[in-house]
Amino acid sequence: MRTSSQHVPPAPAVLRLVQLAVLGRWRATGEELYREVADLAELGPGREVLVSGSGEGTTAEWIATRTRATVTGVDPDPERIERAEARLRALPEPLPLSYQQAPLDDLPHETAVFDCAIGEPELAAVSNPERAVAELVRVTKPLGAVVLLQLTWSSELSCGGRELLVERLGMRPQMCVEWKRMLREAGVVDIQVQDWTSGGPGSPVRASGSMKALATESPLTWQQKAQIVGRAWRQWGLRAGALQAGRGAVEREMALLRELSRERSIGFQLIKGVKWPHVKGS
Repeated sequence: MRTSSQHVPPAPAVLRLVQLAVLGRWRATGEELYREVADLAELGPGREVLVSGSGEGTTAEWIATRTRATVTGVDPDPERIERAEARLRALPEPLPLSYQQAPLDDLPHETAVFDCAIGEPELAAVSNPERAVAELVRVTKPLGAVVLLQLTWSSELSCGGRELLVERLGMRPQMCVEWKRMLREAGVVDIQVQDWTSGGPGSPVRASGSMKALATESPLTWQQKAQIVGRAWRQWGLRAGALQAGRGAVEREMALLRELSRERSIGFQLIKGVKWPHVKGS
């Protein structure tokens, strides 16, 4: 029997709003973030780079365009790969860039073939992120750079908010210390961390447009609220408690969006290290 606390899926518009609020925040740093990655990893012509969790190709395309390094993007989602390849075909000139569909925790590459491996936030969507990080390290050459661009939990986000966020994003952020531990256990040394939560080290706190929109008194439109209530009622039918379930679902979504409107409600870290030459299997 269902109870009034039964989970009710949000409206698709709410899913998109949450994803924009979280992933859009760090992508808004764009040029500065990618330039920092290129500098830290010493990317340039003749360098081989892997981007794991490449999605629609934003990071991979920037690196190939600006550094002329040879880039391979890997993503498990065939639709994202298709869109990335369509973007690539639409460019006015060819790039040293290609894409592959493959699971991030079982990369289709030989050991020690890339000068640099970059793990994007989609790494946190796999069931075993430790294995995905280990795969990044495995395919990197000894003394090559391993870079993680990852969402991290903030102490300012409630436990209930974290679980809702995991459902809405389709990925589970980790504490920064956990990402560092995964790297160390995979054989990475000289680990450096830069906090890009507010736009990079030393940057003034600034809210993106999506954050400003969420900071309004009522972050959901009445149409979105109606969609959420409608989903609750479809689950409950006309039984007692349906109205309460619908109201509770709306309140949960609004509470999550209000939490995300705070600038440091969830962190974003650039974590870079070097593959130790004596890692087993290198």
